[in-house]
Amino acid sequence: MRNGWFRETHIRIVKTVIILSLLPVFVFSQINLHIKGLKQDLSKNWLRIPQKSNVTVFWEASGENGLIDNYQIKCFDFDNQIEKQSINVSPDQNFVSFPDLKLGEHYSFVVNALNNGNIVAHSDTAKILTGRIYSAAQDGQNIPWYQKYNILSGRMPMVLIGRGEVFDNSTKAGKIAFHLIWIAFVIGFVIWWFFCWRVLSFRRIFPLTKNKILIGRTYQGMYKYISKDFKEIITKWGRLVELANNHVRESLKNGTHSKIEDIEMENIKFWRERGFRAVTTLLSRIKDPSLNLKDYPAVRIIHAGLENHELGGFLWGEVSREVDRAIENRASIEIEQLRRRSLLDWLWNLGTLTPLVGLLGTATGISHAFAMLTMLPTNISQSEIVKRLAGGIFEALWTTILGLFVGIGLMLLYYFYQNKLNWIYAKWEDVYVNISESL
Repeated sequence: MRNGWFRETHIRIVKTVIILSLLPVFVFSQINLHIKGLKQDLSKNWLRIPQKSNVTVFWEASGENGLIDNYQIKCFDFDNQIEKQSINVSPDQNFVSFPDLKLGEHYSFVVNALNNGNIVAHSDTAKILTGRIYSAAQDGQNIPWYQKYNILSGRMPMVLIGRGEVFDNSTKAGKIAFHLIWIAFVIGFVIWWFFCWRVLSFRRIFPLTKNKILIGRTYQGMYKYISKDFKEIITKWGRLVELANNHVRESLKNGTHSKIEDIEMENIKFWRERGFRAVTTLLSRIKDPSLNLKDYPAVRIIHAGLENHELGGFLWGEVSREVDRAIENRASIEIEQLRRRSLLDWLWNLGTLTPLVGLLGTATGISHAFAMLTMLPTNISQSEIVKRLAGGIFEALWTTILGLFVGIGLMLLYYFYQNKLNWIYAKWEDVYVNISESL
């Protein structure tokens, strides 16, 4: 009886031990682990260029997880399957961050549930390519507004054409090239809008009739709307010159003067009686503050010629040379001031430099693409090599494309306003030559 009691007790103890040893297995076999998502934050320098990636792993557990001691999260190099980091956290935590990961690398993450150091459940594998700013958006997160709407960022033009990932995956030199090209475009736009378009406006150079729409007209078509005051000044000056010449011609026809000195005296007489007062009247009209004619470069050129004619009109035979010199000097000064005030030469400088900056970004990007090939494992497939090389070259070429696009646009603006300045100078010559050639 006693031996049977011991045997039965022993069997019960063994069964209890077996049940207790198998209990965690039954309990934890019901645990389900799932990685909810990955969130990436890029650490950037003062140029807004990403330097490192901070990846946060989120997971959730369901089932009988009350006996879990802790979670173990592992980070692997996805290409080589080498463990990079391993972090243990408490069972009441459902996220963990892996700081300072390299950019442009593939990483994978796995979450394990531990009990007494044993793995009782593990999650699926999550993968991420660091450096892609859209990885956060794929996880349901929004891109910060200062990254999405930063006007001065070199990423902006690529976002506008739907190629933001090209900027994100480019090298440091490539990002600097994107920034410089875009800043050159913004500066060029500011120069065009606030300087070239305003300073070289036709209404600011020639006094035109108000309330006339000039859009779509040629330069000569715009000049037809020159103000009546300006036309009258030029017309009256031309008539005055013609009257002085006719006075001398009549004297020669009558034969009353046979010497140069006599002709000069006749010219001085005409100028004292009529010419001087007529030129003085024209000058006072130009200086009239109610007309605001001296605000226009074209009027200031005519003013310089009239002032010289006022003083030199008594010198018959020499006035033409002096008036020509005064008008040409004033025209050269005015055209140079227009060029400086409009910052036109800056359009040329920016237009020639941006393609070179783009070419530099392409050269460094292609160099980086080939350098990455030397670090690939030996067992990688040929198709993967071609894919990576082609992707790197494709991204690098975009700096040249953007540089050429901006450079061509700025050069077109430069030549447009350069041709406008040439036409303006030629028109000034045409106006005063019609007068001075009769002097």
